[in-house]
Amino acid sequence: MSKIQPDYNYKILLLGSAAVGKTSLVQRFVHDRFDSSYLMTIGMEPSEKHVDLEDGTRVALSIWDLAGQERFRFVRPTFYKGAKAALLVYDLTRATTLKDIEKWEKEFVDNCGKDVFKVLVGNKEDLKSQIAVSKKESDELHSKIKSHHNIRTSALTGNQVDEAFTKIANLLVSQSKK
Repeated sequence: MSKIQPDYNYKILLLGSAAVGKTSLVQRFVHDRFDSSYLMTIGMEPSEKHVDLEDGTRVALSIWDLAGQERFRFVRPTFYKGAKAALLVYDLTRATTLKDIEKWEKEFVDNCGKDVFKVLVGNKEDLKSQIAVSKKESDELHSKIKSHHNIRTSALTGNQVDEAFTKIANLLVSQSKK
């Protein structure tokens, strides 16, 4: 049995503070599951998924979920090599994690260059009564860091999760086709 080879292969990163839901987003996207127990990522956790875009292009995404804890800051640069895109993830119920995105975006650009794609992802939108970040605040940061998209997701329900990853894949493919 032969596997269909992807047209493109890309490495993308999930960046953001600890416990914003990066691993949960990956688990929802790659395995369509959600685990409510918190397991801290140590260093980096890789995953892969093939995505078929609307135009029939098949893309292999190598997804690197980087640890958000400060103590891993010194090992993270080794994981950036070859990445062209990142999902910059914050927790909609913790406003401080949105403020931290500027630090994450700077670290990403410092390690990967200015010619990268960024999608700003506000996670945990299912916790409606606990939302602490307004759309206006995320829109302002989206403009400031010049991210390509600003999206709100829920790893719990799966809402907008596939769209966040697909947006990155479409951006990368359109650049490759130029």
